[in-house]
Amino acid sequence: MKLLSSILVLAIATTASSCSDDEVEFDSGCMSFDDAYASAYDFLYENLPSYDVTNAASLGFHSSSIPDTDGLEDGIATLALNVSLEALQSYEWAKGVEQEIFNEYVAAYANVNEARTNIRPLLSSAMSAIIDAADEAPTDVSSVVSLINSNMWKSETNNLSQTVVFKSSQTPLIYDPMSTLVYGFASCTGVSILFVDALRSVGVPARIAGTPAWNDVYENGNHNWIEVYDGGEWNFIEAAPAGGGESLSNPCDKWFCSPAKMANGTKFYAARWDKSQGTVYPMAWDLDNAEVPGDDRTEYYQSACGQC
Repeated sequence: MKLLSSILVLAIATTASSCSDDEVEFDSGCMSFDDAYASAYDFLYENLPSYDVTNAASLGFHSSSIPDTDGLEDGIATLALNVSLEALQSYEWAKGVEQEIFNEYVAAYANVNEARTNIRPLLSSAMSAIIDAADEAPTDVSSVVSLINSNMWKSETNNLSQTVVFKSSQTPLIYDPMSTLVYGFASCTGVSILFVDALRSVGVPARIAGTPAWNDVYENGNHNWIEVYDGGEWNFIEAAPAGGGESLSNPCDKWFCSPAKMANGTKFYAARWDKSQGTVYPMAWDLDNAEVPGDDRTEYYQSACGQC
């Protein structure tokens, strides 16, 4: 498999790494860029949903050689993988992550069943510019999340020439990240997916999470937010347009994290890429679709929010 050349100049890490320039650093040690690419490529390909299997070659997964002409060998999935590995090389907060976490929650080019678009290079460039312009450089995952969430939604600071605001009842009309940017609005699902993709573009493991039905009653509505992997655990936060003034450290500063919202056994899930666990991420806009794997997070949220 021909690796795509670097297309971005990412921020240079301030702390020296023990790995060489052609390696990436996982918690288990240094690995060559090519071996890390091959590992993530295989993982993503083996867990493709059926609708991506049909378009595998267009996404960059090639079962046979094709002419290296006019970009025909390129694909948004493999390009996103290259950008993800470059972020792993460049940002200190990204280094030392578990390889399994990287493959599933940084390298993955999509979240659920949203339209597949070439969003990763665009977000990588814009988010790295936010980081470079910060008065105080972020040093860890929490500070990166706060900086990105504070700046990525306003055209004056996001380097994307578009302000993005919350507008209810947009899914499934507008929820892929490119549509959210073009329209300038989305509901909780759309802004959450864009937030996840922005964080992944700078090496932060992230995933969409939520409930398909408050109080286990579908008429009560649904909600989505994101989870961020930091220090061996998943913490949660909303994209600022859906819920400002929140932190990763305090579950109770989210408007929905309360005993009332937990009542009657509200169920919670986080989306993932690995299909081997057997759990499905229920999408409120497509409940019969069992293609998106998930983690059942009900016990965690019931415990964390039941105490607020």
